[in-house]
This record gives sequence, structure tokens and C-alpha cells, in this order.
Amino acid sequence: MQLFRSFAPVALVALGGVAAVACGLSDIFRPTGLKDVVIRYVGDSNLKAGQRLAPTVSVTADGAPVPNPRLVFSSSDTTILGLTAVGDTLVACRAGTALLTIRLVSSMVTDSSPTGRDSIYVTGGGAPPPTCP
Repeated sequence: MQLFRSFAPVALVALGGVAAVACGLSDIFRPTGLKDVVIRYVGDSNLKAGQRLAPTVSVTADGAPVPNPRLVFSSSDTTILGLTAVGDTLVACRAGTALLTIRLVSSMVTDSSPTGRDSIYVTGGGAPPPTCP
């Protein structure tokens, strides 16, 4: 029984350490300093009307990939390039050019909300989906 009493605190501390690392606590105590964040749209920028496409984006901080970044997308003209209600899929509505803006949300690596922008060209094609205005 004496062995169990001395082992219990050690096991509890080890379990707490594993939980802290898993929850990202190490990110909070990382050395301070802002990082150079680059957001780049790397998906197809030429779409046909009626096409739906999940945007492909690269996010790096000081050259290292940012795993699972939280991103928000917006379009300069939703009559040309719309987004689904959830906001995770591009919808090519009608021919024209729209500016896609990508914003990084809740970043601990910079003091602002970094954004990336890219022009998306929509050419004639199929009928616009019902999600288009």
C-alpha cells in the first residue's frame, strides 16, 4: 500500500503534463515575438459558372506551415463569386472577376489579423447554382 501512495502523485503530475501539452499550453509559454505570417491562395483561380470549389490555402509563419489554421473567406462581389452558407466553399455564379479575401482568425503568432487576397476569374459555363444571388 505504501508503494501506491508514492506512485500516485508521480502519475498525477505525468498525466497533467501530457494534458497540458495536448491542450496547446506550450504555445502560450513560447518565446514572445511576432511572426511573419503569409497567407497564399493556392487553388484554381479560373472557374466556370456553376462550379463549386473548396479553397486551397497555404499559411506559413516565419516560413513554417501553420497546422489547421482557422480561416474566414469573403468575396468582393458575391454576384460573381459567392460562398456557401457555411463559408467553406467557393461558388462561381456568373462571368467576371472577384477578389477573394482570406483572413486568419485567432492568431497567436501576430498582433493583427493577417489577410491574403487573390483574383478569381469566372467564365461562362453552366447555370448558376441556387446559392448565387
